[in-house]
Amino acid sequence: MILSKQNFPAIHPIGDISFAEPNSYVLKNGIKVFLFPGSKNDILSVDFLFDAGRWAEKKPLIGKSCSALIKSGTHSKSAFEMSETIDFYGSTIKASLGYNTFSIQLYCLHRYLSESLPLLKETIMDVVFPASEVDLFKKNSLSQLKMNQEKTDYLADMAFKKLLFGDKHPYGYETSAERIEGIEQIDIQNYYNSQLSPENCTILVSGRITDKIEKEIETFFESLVWNKMNTPKSETIAMNTSAEKQFYLEKKGAVQASLNIGKILFNMNEPDYPEFLLTNTIFGGYFGSRLMSKIREEKGYTYGIHSSLQTLKHSGIFCIQTEIGVEHKKNCLEDIYNEIDKMNTDLVSDREIVLARNYLLGKFLSRIDGPLNRAEQFKKYYIEGNSVSKLSEFVEKIRSCDAKTIRNLSQKYLKPNTFTEVVVG
Repeated sequence: MILSKQNFPAIHPIGDISFAEPNSYVLKNGIKVFLFPGSKNDILSVDFLFDAGRWAEKKPLIGKSCSALIKSGTHSKSAFEMSETIDFYGSTIKASLGYNTFSIQLYCLHRYLSESLPLLKETIMDVVFPASEVDLFKKNSLSQLKMNQEKTDYLADMAFKKLLFGDKHPYGYETSAERIEGIEQIDIQNYYNSQLSPENCTILVSGRITDKIEKEIETFFESLVWNKMNTPKSETIAMNTSAEKQFYLEKKGAVQASLNIGKILFNMNEPDYPEFLLTNTIFGGYFGSRLMSKIREEKGYTYGIHSSLQTLKHSGIFCIQTEIGVEHKKNCLEDIYNEIDKMNTDLVSDREIVLARNYLLGKFLSRIDGPLNRAEQFKKYYIEGNSVSKLSEFVEKIRSCDAKTIRNLSQKYLKPNTFTEVVVG
């Protein structure tokens, strides 16, 4: 069949985007459960989400150590036996640490749910963190740190966040050999016992959820009895933002330089968030952005440059990032600030707004396509204390955002004299 160039598929505008609240209930042991059904595939995701993360650490790197060693062995199984048993059923159990959350997630097939749930239970309630596994983790972490310290993008990112938040803040502290050496088995066990507890636990179940599966999961989870007690976390931790606005580190032998330029900004709770999301998309948030057009396409300084707004539970970070040839550092910085000046001075075109808006709405759609994606998107809102119903509000604000609003937001937030500038290379 020969396709005619005259018969392209019709382009349709993106309609309403909404995220229905998931089914939810509270178990007898007080744990809240959210269900995201809908998949036709024989797969389930069971995610234990704990309100913990870096924010709950008593010492730096302890949360990361706990997540990395979550399959290091229980009272009845060694690390090898644990991994072999999980693999035998074709299941996956993984832990991930965020700035404000700790997640233990199970992926399994329907027919092996009954065998996989006890393994998940062991992971959540019975890890012993053997000293030999802790020592191996520290040794590997030191090797990884040594490699990372040769990477300009890693050094730039560490320096940037340290300048913004300070080296004692959970959002800003730096990984160092001294801190890795200071990791102790007892610290990891204490974090595990105090933070992976029912008081700060939420369960998200997504995939093809039948009545039988839902009943089995509910019965199993209600039987969980923790001998743990959550240690309350402070909702405020002092930031120690550096007065130093420029940090340059020349790295001998480097052929590329890494640039991080930005500031502490806001999270999704800020009223300007959706319109600024569109503003940032036009400026540097996608492949068709102004930064990409100027720095990559016109000047050829880099393969890629982008700006982003990372939203966190207690803050947010706006950052422009790129890697360029060391000989282009000065010119690249000048061009970035010239593009900021244009955003602050001129009105963006209607075409730019339409393209960036369609890109953003398309991303929203892809993030809620399928139950596993919906669960992940829900998690993002839930962590920051928001309802997913806000998505519809964000969409409407993005639809109605005009060129004057974009210029006003650019003038309000893209102020070069408020930026921290880090160049490594």
